[in-house]
Amino acid sequence: MQPSEMMILAAALALAAALLLRRLLRPKAKERRHRRKQDQARRVLAKINTIPLMPQRLAYLRKIDPLTFEELLLEAFERRGHVVRRNPSYSGDGGLDGSVVIEGETYLLQAKRYGKHINRAHVAAFGAVLAARNCSGIFIHTGRTGAGAKDVAAADPNLTIVSGQRLLDFLNTGDIERSSGLHGRT
Repeated sequence: MQPSEMMILAAALALAAALLLRRLLRPKAKERRHRRKQDQARRVLAKINTIPLMPQRLAYLRKIDPLTFEELLLEAFERRGHVVRRNPSYSGDGGLDGSVVIEGETYLLQAKRYGKHINRAHVAAFGAVLAARNCSGIFIHTGRTGAGAKDVAAADPNLTIVSGQRLLDFLNTGDIERSSGLHGRT
């Protein structure tokens, strides 16, 4: 083999090794998607409090991607110093969008981006998950809480619903304990 052929072969092997290494070190598609949604959530969190009126802010939240809404809530909890656990994937999460530790107690989270009234069955299903896991949870949504959903939540001392002004207050101040009455419901 000629020296020039050896140089070409060495360069080709080096290039192949570099491409293989890059592919092995590149985050998986699921990780990249999570990161992208987290970046979008940070931008939404920065923008939401610049919108002047409450109805406009809720309308804006109702239009964002549902997965970005989940990440928005998790990001808001993290910024307030709470320990957050994200699910490894967005689908097949068993009705849970993550969990947060508030003053030593773990709360499961369910985030729903509704345009109208929330589905009572979704609240009841989340309550069943909380009962099965024997823990407390926060159902956070952008819709309207109808009487049926309020009745389901009122019957479950471990379930707290956060929406409307309380949701906006949480995104603004981060004070979920006072805005949602968690400590009165646990």
